[in-house]
Amino acid sequence: EKLNRLYGSLSDELSESLDVDVRYVPVSNYAAAVSAFRSGSLDLVWFGGLTGVQARLQTPGARVLAQRDIDAKFTSVFIANDASGLRPITSADQLVQLKGRRLAFGSESSTSGRLMPQYFLGENGVTMGDLAGGGPGFSGSHDATIAVVQSGAYEVGALNEQVWRSNVDEGRVDPSKVAVIWRTPPYV
Repeated sequence: EKLNRLYGSLSDELSESLDVDVRYVPVSNYAAAVSAFRSGSLDLVWFGGLTGVQARLQTPGARVLAQRDIDAKFTSVFIANDASGLRPITSADQLVQLKGRRLAFGSESSTSGRLMPQYFLGENGVTMGDLAGGGPGFSGSHDATIAVVQSGAYEVGALNEQVWRSNVDEGRVDPSKVAVIWRTPPYV
């Protein structure tokens, strides 16, 4: 609802400014956005880092038009359920504490909710096979990652720091149940 309102207004403004018909078309997930762009169903898409690369590789002539200032120094956070006993990690080499834990990422195609957190884990000696169950779970979205960690279904989750902050600010996080244990270094 919020995206429809926000991007509906943006579409109206672009239509007026460019004197062409512009309409916002919601998609169900990252893969759907890449597919719709590749097929020509969508002409302009706001992609994340990973999906932007996928879209450009799959769509001849595709190019980047803009990037937000904040995208030059993006961060992800690892959050933990209080019952896990995990406490704040003060250096990246301590990520080995996550071996044997139930860890959830958001979408498999999310740059900040999977790709970069997985990269930092690997750089610090944690493979996906080291996790409980032989691999991570996927919640489907940043908000859902918070929910599955807060509920205790997963001990640890990784997500976009902006989404985390927004959920905290809006009172959707119970700080007695879930907290940030590590913040990634900034990445583009």
